[in-house]
Amino acid sequence: MRGPGPVTEVPDVVGLGADDACDIVRRAGLKPVQPDGGELPMSGIVTAQRPIGAAGAVEGAEVVLWVHPGKESPVGAASTGPLESASPD
Repeated sequence: MRGPGPVTEVPDVVGLGADDACDIVRRAGLKPVQPDGGELPMSGIVTAQRPIGAAGAVEGAEVVLWVHPGKESPVGAASTGPLESASPD
């Protein structure tokens, strides 16, 4: 009986372009997915991810990426993902 695969560090890809983020997640031995299971867009900015960057995950595990469809998004922009964002004062 074999145990789970080796554990790898989840890369932090929030704020990166979707295409680059997917490549980085794949190179880490993980599988980038969209929250609804659909195909990830190749453009837009990653606004949130689960598990978070620097967490450990078994190789081959899914990393859920929330992607804003715009070509550019300011850092700290509101997210529809699971992370809380500060409201502007």
